[in-house]
Amino acid sequence: MDTPDTGQPARPTLAFIYDRHATLTTAALDARIERCQRYAVEHGWVAAGLWVDRGDNALTNWPRPQWDRLIYAMRQAAAPAVCLVDSWERISREQTARTILQLAVHQAGGRCVTTAGEDDADLGHGRITVTAPLALRGRP
Repeated sequence: MDTPDTGQPARPTLAFIYDRHATLTTAALDARIERCQRYAVEHGWVAAGLWVDRGDNALTNWPRPQWDRLIYAMRQAAAPAVCLVDSWERISREQTARTILQLAVHQAGGRCVTTAGEDDADLGHGRITVTAPLALRGRP
C-alpha cells in the first residue's frame, strides 16, 4: 500500500548512537563510536546524538542513566529513529537484559541496529522476544 504524497520532504532517519564503557582508556570506545558514525553517514541517517554510560553504570544493566536519556530523546523524535550500536553486546552481554532494553527502544517508537547490519526489526536478525521464565508462566 502506497502512502499518500503530502508534498512534504521525507524526514531522515535519526541515529541515536549508544555505547557503554567502563575503563579510563578510550581508544576502543572511540573506534566503536567512529564505526557507528560512519555507518550512519553511509545509510543517510542524521546523528541525533551520542549517549555513553561510563564506569559502574556501564557494568550493570540498571541503572543506565544515559540509556534512559536516549529513550527519552527518542520519544521526542519527530522522525524515524534507530538506536545504533557497534554490536548487540554494547546494549548488554546478557540476552534477557538486552531484550528488555531493546523493548524500551521499541516502545519509544524506534528500533535497534548494529554496525554489522543486524536489525531487530527484521525477523531472524536479532528480533526481540520476551517470555516469562518457566517458573512464572501462567501466574498473574
